[in-house]
Amino acid sequence: MSFGIMFHHFHDKNHKKSQGSISAKQFIKIIKFLKKKYNLINADVFLKKIINKKINNNDACLTFDDSLKCQIDIALPILNKEKIQAFFFLYTSAFTSKKNMFEIFRYFRMTNYKTVDFFYKDFFLMLKKNNRKKFEYFKKNYDKKYLKEYSFYTESDKKFRFCRDKILNKNIYESVMFNLMRKKNFNYKKIIKKLLMSKKDLMKLKKFNQVIGLHSHDHSTNIEKMSYYKQLTDYKKNIFFLKKNLNLKPNSMSHPFGRYNNETIKVLSEIGLKIGFLSNFKKGKISSNFEIPRYDHTHILKQINENNNFYK
Repeated sequence: MSFGIMFHHFHDKNHKKSQGSISAKQFIKIIKFLKKKYNLINADVFLKKIINKKINNNDACLTFDDSLKCQIDIALPILNKEKIQAFFFLYTSAFTSKKNMFEIFRYFRMTNYKTVDFFYKDFFLMLKKNNRKKFEYFKKNYDKKYLKEYSFYTESDKKFRFCRDKILNKNIYESVMFNLMRKKNFNYKKIIKKLLMSKKDLMKLKKFNQVIGLHSHDHSTNIEKMSYYKQLTDYKKNIFFLKKNLNLKPNSMSHPFGRYNNETIKVLSEIGLKIGFLSNFKKGKISSNFEIPRYDHTHILKQINENNNFYK
């Protein structure tokens, strides 16, 4: 089955190690393994094969989500050395003054607590203190099957994400997070440049011929709950920013958090996109050009670890 491999965070001496992040060495191992086991092809070739319905079962490509600076600093030099062209799916509020706080909140919970479980404990205590009604509603309605297709999440990870994405609205969630950051004397403005790409970084992607695509403008955790008009407006902002700043017309995308609905598909078709990637391999097949499955890089690392003779 043809698919994409999904990457997010990388770590080195300048980018802190965090849940799910990988090193340059691990990234190189993944590339080596993919070249041996699959037909790892460049992003533009993958795109053309999908459009022309000539994709093969063994075809795979590399994809990067979320406009992260560590991808420029760690992954891009390796891609250039290996002469690999990948998809980079960008959410464009990251380049504006009104940034989505998602990555900033993630950085906070990963770096200001001894373990992420200590953060989860603090988060739910703060929620209980400030909004007991929502806390009790979460406890009563938590769905144990939530995110079951993502095997790399712990039960605590799933509970936090269920509460954040399904129970709390944006204002309540951000209120809890800002209270926790004040409690820890955390100044998020100091770390933005370390976390997110700049416009100069976008020019590097273009210079090195990487394929730049959409990941929505605001990176909403629940874009599938938005109306057709709001989704259209959000993706139009996404595509307008890239046209204005890079003079290119993207024709690929990935669904933020893997979430979408029939209205999303209509929106993507209307703005002229050709392909879209999921965030998991749940369907195991390409149902439409906007539902291309992806493996998380952790799945590939697991395959490498299981293949004991690979590096012998």
